[in-house]
Amino acid sequence: MAILIFCSLSVLLILTFSVTKRRLHVFEGIIVWVLTVLLQNNFFWLIGLNYKLVEFSHHWIDYLVYDTIRSIIVPLGMMLFLELHVSLDRRWKKLLNGAMFAALFVGLEYLGEVLGLLSHSLHWRLWYSFANWALNLVVLGLAFKGIRSISRKEVRI
Repeated sequence: MAILIFCSLSVLLILTFSVTKRRLHVFEGIIVWVLTVLLQNNFFWLIGLNYKLVEFSHHWIDYLVYDTIRSIIVPLGMMLFLELHVSLDRRWKKLLNGAMFAALFVGLEYLGEVLGLLSHSLHWRLWYSFANWALNLVVLGLAFKGIRSISRKEVRI
């Protein structure tokens, strides 16, 4: 059941990403993808392996589904976040966009828990997940801003 849901969500995100207007350059997208996977792998490695706050399923198909989430759905969602973030003009709209995407990622994480892909420990609080995703969005937004400023300097030469 989980593989059907998350593969359908992956296809839907790929289709959505393919029809949206491109505001990110290909190289910016690659850097965003790599940075997102790097942040998520390190975070879940830290809280799962060291602190034992999250346990992952030991079934290979569940891990494959989780890997799909981590490697496809989350980076595409982050890129859609940045696509929308760049197009917004007001600061409050950008903050609302960030809160909406953080809430979507938290919902995705808890959907994985309901479907048995991962389980949070009793010490885990909901705001930990929201803080993780909000911090990821902030770090990604700042990295994107830095990448864009560097690429503009290179183009002007």
